[in-house]
Amino acid sequence: MVATLEEALARLRQWRRTGRDGEGPALIAFAGGIHRLAEPVRIEEGLGGRPGQPLILRGAADGTTRIVGSVPLALVDEPLPAGVDPGQRGRVRSYRLPRAAAEEPSINVHRIHPVPAPPLGLEIFDAQGALTPARWPNVGWARLALPPEPSKRKEATDLTILLPEARAARWRDEGDLWIAGYLGQDWSFETLPALALPPAANRLALLGSPHYPLRPKDRFYVENALAELDAPGEWWRDTKRGLVLLIPRTEASGPIEVSVASGLIAIDGASHVRLEGLTLERTRGDAVVVTGGEDVVLEDCTLRWTGGRGLVITDAVRSGLRRSVVSETGEGGVTLTGGDRANLVPGGNFVEDSVLVRFSRLGRTYKAAVSVDGVGARVTGNLIAHAPHLAILFQGNDHEIARNEIYDVVRESSDASAIYTGRDIAARGTRLTGNFLHDIRPEPGFEVKGIYLDDMASGLSITDNLFLRVDQPVFIGGGRDNTVTGNTFVGSSPAFFLDGRGEVWPGPPITDSTNTVRAAFDAVPATRPPWSTRYPQLAGLLSDRPLAAKRNVFRDNLLVSSGAPRIEAGADPGLQTVESNRTVDAPAAAQAPTSAALEPMLATDRTGARALDAFDRVASLSRIASLKRRAGHLLTRDGSP
Repeated sequence: MVATLEEALARLRQWRRTGRDGEGPALIAFAGGIHRLAEPVRIEEGLGGRPGQPLILRGAADGTTRIVGSVPLALVDEPLPAGVDPGQRGRVRSYRLPRAAAEEPSINVHRIHPVPAPPLGLEIFDAQGALTPARWPNVGWARLALPPEPSKRKEATDLTILLPEARAARWRDEGDLWIAGYLGQDWSFETLPALALPPAANRLALLGSPHYPLRPKDRFYVENALAELDAPGEWWRDTKRGLVLLIPRTEASGPIEVSVASGLIAIDGASHVRLEGLTLERTRGDAVVVTGGEDVVLEDCTLRWTGGRGLVITDAVRSGLRRSVVSETGEGGVTLTGGDRANLVPGGNFVEDSVLVRFSRLGRTYKAAVSVDGVGARVTGNLIAHAPHLAILFQGNDHEIARNEIYDVVRESSDASAIYTGRDIAARGTRLTGNFLHDIRPEPGFEVKGIYLDDMASGLSITDNLFLRVDQPVFIGGGRDNTVTGNTFVGSSPAFFLDGRGEVWPGPPITDSTNTVRAAFDAVPATRPPWSTRYPQLAGLLSDRPLAAKRNVFRDNLLVSSGAPRIEAGADPGLQTVESNRTVDAPAAAQAPTSAALEPMLATDRTGARALDAFDRVASLSRIASLKRRAGHLLTRDGSP
């Protein structure tokens, strides 16, 4: 018996070097309770197992093993700064930070949708989870006001926004102020450091250029301002004294902790590794990172309260997540990258039979429950819900996205979708089959989609899915060779949308080498085997009216109180196939609470032989004992019991 995971792995390394590891799996069994890490533990090549004899890291049978990257803080009696709101002074508590957290340059990091953010500076937790840096407004959004444009003779040297006079004065001395919001686009969330200018200016300066030009009335909030420490569950870091000041969520909210570890477990080139029955949580970055190797699997685990993602798998094969829960992650749930795209060799990575909820609490846009790239991944049988933006993001070729239930996503964004791909006309062969998308509606003034094949995405199959109360359930932006067959649309309009943006939208066309879609096409060997044999229509793209949307098929679908297909904006209906679709008027069906409730309404008219209640992953996954125990109340929108 040893005290720590590091000691156990050190002993295993010694046994491996001396040949004393014997036959059979190597098992590291954890006791129940909390196991703390200050930095990621590394499992390198050679430390893994063998085929059929994996290295196993196994939690206690009762599910109480927690591997955490945080440490508890001590309550201290220190005078409060003058800037604390007089009405809140009786509620504020002070805690001493460890040196590493106290010396972090900032609590936050720049976040923007194209790239994963690095580990944040720190987060503060109580027994319920992460607390909130003191912010304005406490809930919802402020609306951005821009100062008058400078005269033509004077060039602006800073990006600034207007503030109410009182706020500018109260924030003047803040040294780690952040602005966060939908800056420039309603599908792009960004965080930037900021500085309040002298009160007379009534302005907030952005210490960095936003990804998109700011617009009047953009949604935003400002955080880590002492003057805004005025609500239960908020905190502020006193950088000069190495303290955290907070207002407890409740008087019984448990010990206060700070995240210190950038991650928990890094599996670097090792193969045949299992993580079983573990809860991994409270990191500044990604919880588990797998790089290279094969057959690395997390089963019956919980990944939660991370500053980054739950699980990242890069350049591995036959690795993934099974029967697990991912929740309250900061930058997305699971990222899968694997396979040899040049030769179309599948990686076989997967996320299956898992629950993924509230997985983009810090990054908010393009931080999916599951992000997939490479070749031949599987995303099957999962329940995905409660997110401001998308659920599944896929790039690459020949993936399977099947039997997932997705709802209550794209809640606060526009021009966005539950499942998304785009800008790569060569990313073909993915099958979206047997999924259940429901209750995906936009906020007033916004527009959302169910499955969005953006910017000439092509060669994809959408079959046997059920859409219930989904706006624009299948939306094809100028692509070709897409097949939409055997689906059921209930209260979802228009069932199918196609435009011809390749021919009518401004900007360089695909025939221009500077076009981003053309660059993606040029990056693959489309005219040579195996590409030319797997995707023969792609090989001849540039001589086949490359700007046109064509050969898209919408056939044998059932439309129940759903709008008819729409083909517009430059797409030629004569180049598509729309046939053998059936329409049923059943307004009550659009109000059905579950897929099973649709069964008697559509018994004689629905497509497919499978019972509609098979789409209900909530019911299916609740029958898996380990998932039922781990998921608990997580399926509520805010995660509360």
